[in-house]
Order: sequence, then structure tokens, then C-alpha cells
Amino acid sequence: MPRKLDLARRAELAAQAVDVLRARGVHRCTMSDLAAALGLKRPTLYFYFRDLGAVFEAVLEDTLRRFVEYVVRRTAAVEHPVDALIETARASADFTSEQRELVVLLLQLWSAQPGDAEPMIARGQELAAPMRAGLTARLADGIAAGLVAPCDPARIVDLMMATLDGALVAQVTRRAAPHPVIEELIARLLEPLAIRPGRRKRARKDAAGAARTPRRT
Repeated sequence: MPRKLDLARRAELAAQAVDVLRARGVHRCTMSDLAAALGLKRPTLYFYFRDLGAVFEAVLEDTLRRFVEYVVRRTAAVEHPVDALIETARASADFTSEQRELVVLLLQLWSAQPGDAEPMIARGQELAAPMRAGLTARLADGIAAGLVAPCDPARIVDLMMATLDGALVAQVTRRAAPHPVIEELIARLLEPLAIRPGRRKRARKDAAGAARTPRRT
């Protein structure tokens, strides 16, 4: 009977492997080196990971899962749809700023990975899809409820996600802090979409005033 893969043990080994690879360098560490550093026999390591690419996949999936869980926790109690986007953006900046070394290591592992990277990209999109869909739906519901100014919810979420991706790349390549970019995104794009109670009253008052004002002929 085939040996059953212990996913918890695999995740534990992947986390330990990250420390080894960070210390030794991705391009200077073989699977044999990794097995020795982890105190494993080579067949045992190969049972859990076929190569360094498999280590990358395990670490990336765990990182994406932790990211989504972190954002969900941060936004769970947020009521206004636009505030949910704002908190998502800030949570992303907070998470990635604490994980820069890990992100750099993941990029190094990715560059060293043989074969097609598309399946892993698809897996990342799959993990992020529920969060993206949830934010889009909340914006759409907010428009219907008069809480959000008219917009294309999917495009707004896509633009926000693209900005978050760009801020992450800048953080890695230029050591640029993501928070100033995120705050600019909030001020320029997200906050103007929010229709707050005070704004709704002013909007209704302005609309009523406009209706009473006679048109000039």
C-alpha cells in the first residue's frame, strides 16, 4: 500500500527548508545538501519534494494561504464595501512588508524551477479568486445600496490588485516601502468611491435644490 503523504509534515519541512535555502543560497544548495541540513535521508526528502521546484510550490501555496487568511481576518468586521477594499490594501502592504526576505527567496526559487510555471500561477489565482470575487460582489452590492459611487466593480478590484502587485515588486527590487503607494491609491481611487452618510445627505440636498431651481430660458 502506498505511503500516505503527511501534509502537515510536508508544510513543516518546507518551512525548515526556507531557512536552509535562505542561509545557503538557492543556487548553491542541492537536494542532497537540503536533506543533510534537515536531518533526513535523501529518499525521505524526495518522498515529500521531487525537487527544489516542489519546495517552491509548497512554500508559495502556504504563503498565499496565510496572506488570504490574514486579509480575511483584517476585513471580517468591516461593514462599508469601500472600507473593505481599503483595509485589504493596507493589510496587503503590512503582510508583504514583513515578508520581503521570503518573497525574494520565492522569486529565486521560481527562477531556478525547471519546466512550466503556469500551473503554479494558476494555483495562486485559484487561491486568491474567492477574495477577489468577494470584494467585487461587495462593491456591486454597495452601488445598489447607495453606499458606493457608480463604477465597474471588477475593474476597480483589478486596478487595486495590480497596484498591490506593483508595490510588491517595487518593495523587492527597490526596497521601496509599499505603504505610501497604498495610501495614494486609497486617497485617489478608493476613498472617492465611498458614499458616506454625510455625503448622502448633502447629495440629496443638492439634488433637491437643483430640482427647485427654475431653468433659465
